[in-house]
Amino acid sequence: MKTAVVYFSLGGATRSFARAEANARGADLFEAVPEKKYNPFSALVRGCHAAMRQKSVPLSEAPDLTGYGHIVLMAPVWGGFPAPPFNSIAGLRGAEVEALLVSASGSSEKSRAKVRALLEARGCRVVAQRDIRSHR
Repeated sequence: MKTAVVYFSLGGATRSFARAEANARGADLFEAVPEKKYNPFSALVRGCHAAMRQKSVPLSEAPDLTGYGHIVLMAPVWGGFPAPPFNSIAGLRGAEVEALLVSASGSSEKSRAKVRALLEARGCRVVAQRDIRSHR
């Protein structure tokens, strides 16, 4: 079964963890790039609010996940939820999915059930969810 690691990163911490995860698994690595780029200010002002509402954003580079049976989704935690590009990743139907969320100071504990429900509504089987502590 082919494995893909798909990530969104604002400051680079999630990118580093995603590269390490892909290397450790021998997986293909894809970046989810939003059409409208975030900066630290826009992430706080519009990004956190959208994350807490589990909103999607258009992606300028959407990975083609056709043929991948196992997908690892990685994103930073904003307001206790995955950043909006996490919600925009398509092509999950029928795949096993792991949600790995990166945070320096928060956690995704309060959003865990909602994230699982979002992924299951897309027709995938959630096999793992965990937080990764960044020390940046």
